[in-house]
Amino acid sequence: MSVKNEIDREAIWKRIAEIRQHDSDPEQLKKLLADWKRDFGPEYNELVKEILAENVCKNARNWAKEKGISTADDIVQNMWEGWEEGEFTIERTEDGIQIQCTKCPIADAYRAIGEIEYGLLFQCDEDPHIVAGINPEIEFRRTRTLMDGDDCCDHYYSKK
Repeated sequence: MSVKNEIDREAIWKRIAEIRQHDSDPEQLKKLLADWKRDFGPEYNELVKEILAENVCKNARNWAKEKGISTADDIVQNMWEGWEEGEFTIERTEDGIQIQCTKCPIADAYRAIGEIEYGLLFQCDEDPHIVAGINPEIEFRRTRTLMDGDDCCDHYYSKK
């Protein structure tokens, strides 16, 4: 049995959650990521993706049920419209909703400490799992990310 299979997935999720709690504090984030790399490192990236997918989807499903969220409009209203730390535009079309986020404190923090790979892993990669947890009938698409150096994150939500 490999070491990765012996690792407690719940313990890894707790470490990931701790990192995510400090996602816009570069100083604390740098320390937590140094600890993560010492204890786990990139060889755990695939396992992290699995654990994030499971937990984020489950948490989004519970959140959606609790708040009565089921449509793309609900997602935009509950996740975007009250977010004051970021800068973004919302465009509603006949096919769906396009968000273009041009400022994100999470991307700023990870980029400031040169940890883009971990920003994508611990933050950006969660987006499709949030949507799937809320409603698998909603299509989510993103082709650009601030974290990766693009001029915006382009989130697009539509009915499948």
